[in-house]
Amino acid sequence: MTNIDHPQVYIYSYQLEREISKDPSSIKVWADKLWQYFNQDSPQDFNSIYSSSELNPTLGNPQKFSKTTKSSREIVGSFRFARLDDSIGMLTRVGSPENHENTNLEVTTIQGFNPQNLTCSPNYKSWLGQTILITAKIPNYTKSDIQQSNDQSNKQPDKKPDKKLQELANDVIKNLFANTPHPPFYRATELFNSPIFEYSSPQSQLQVFVYFLDDSSGDQLGKTLQPVFELFYHRHKITKAFLDSQNIYSQAQKFYECIETTIATLEKKLKATQDNYSAELKDDTKQLFQDNLNYQRTLQTLQKFENTVNIHIYNYQQKLAEIATKSQLQLEDLTTFSLFSDRTAPYIQRHIQADLGYFKHGTDLITTAIASIRGIVEIEQTEIDKNLQDQIQSVGVGITAGAIVASTSGLITQPWSISTNKLPHPFIIASFLSISCSLGAWYVAKTWIQHKRKSNENR
Repeated sequence: MTNIDHPQVYIYSYQLEREISKDPSSIKVWADKLWQYFNQDSPQDFNSIYSSSELNPTLGNPQKFSKTTKSSREIVGSFRFARLDDSIGMLTRVGSPENHENTNLEVTTIQGFNPQNLTCSPNYKSWLGQTILITAKIPNYTKSDIQQSNDQSNKQPDKKPDKKLQELANDVIKNLFANTPHPPFYRATELFNSPIFEYSSPQSQLQVFVYFLDDSSGDQLGKTLQPVFELFYHRHKITKAFLDSQNIYSQAQKFYECIETTIATLEKKLKATQDNYSAELKDDTKQLFQDNLNYQRTLQTLQKFENTVNIHIYNYQQKLAEIATKSQLQLEDLTTFSLFSDRTAPYIQRHIQADLGYFKHGTDLITTAIASIRGIVEIEQTEIDKNLQDQIQSVGVGITAGAIVASTSGLITQPWSISTNKLPHPFIIASFLSISCSLGAWYVAKTWIQHKRKSNENR
């Protein structure tokens, strides 16, 4: 097993500021536990070094801590904080002092940097995410050995890395994550002319690097501390937005299935021969409106995540350009970071755009269904109004005709005797004639009005 010099663990952690609380999964509670463990000899409380109201966009001064282990080995580190847009960022360092005593160390030394799994928080999924950068120098490797691996990784980032370096990086990961699962190996590249190994996946909220640096690359990393800190922040904003968009996609899919069920029910009702089903259609339309409201809200949330991804991809590229300027390198020399913006970010953009495109068809279906139901209800209501209008007109004609007959009823006042007349009383005859004329006139008028309307509709 190859030994290492001055191993350090840098933990870049980010969480939305509104979610910073006393909840057990909070980034602040996690940091407080680390502070208490590694700073037992100091009376200073964690709250005295952390005040969210005093944070600014640049990393604050390091708040240092130290602890001597049972094996008399010293572990040192620090906390630094910053506010980034709507989030809190924290850079934590845990490692060995850079002195002669901490050279040629066994890789197992790294286990002391993650006591009780405190360093690698299990709650990172409830945050924006974490990036863990493990740095170390390799005393038994010459510069030419490392440079040869760099050349392979730089020219062909997907090519298999140097086997010995890969095995050493794997040992580092296994010792830091000795009692907890660790992310799988993803790829090997180079950063500032030194080999770096990434353990993660394109959309993971946990990103781990093992970086075998030298004095030169260590200086470059120090010069780009702030932009690298912000770069990881934008990376996690993109990844978190994408993961959240997939949850929203699942919700939208469920709402869409409910809408399809409602529309299918409506189709069955429309095909069935029912009388006066406009009331049922109105109830179904109300339900469809409610389902559509929930559906549209999920789509708006999905669009919000798309905007978040687009904004932070741009910011990521800006920070990448800043790192290149500070380190006097070209963007193509920063494959460790540029592969995310060149490959992963475009995939995320296309994925969300495809999701929105799919549900856009759902919106069109709902709009068409609601418009159709409205049209059917309006047609039926129009038919009801026409029939009512016909009845009123016909009754009016009948009443008029009956009134005319009734006006002649004065003749029935003539004397009449049941013993001398075989016909009914003239009053009864007049009433019968009046009613008969009214009904006959109403029927003729109704028939004529309907015939006239049909003739006009067929023109």
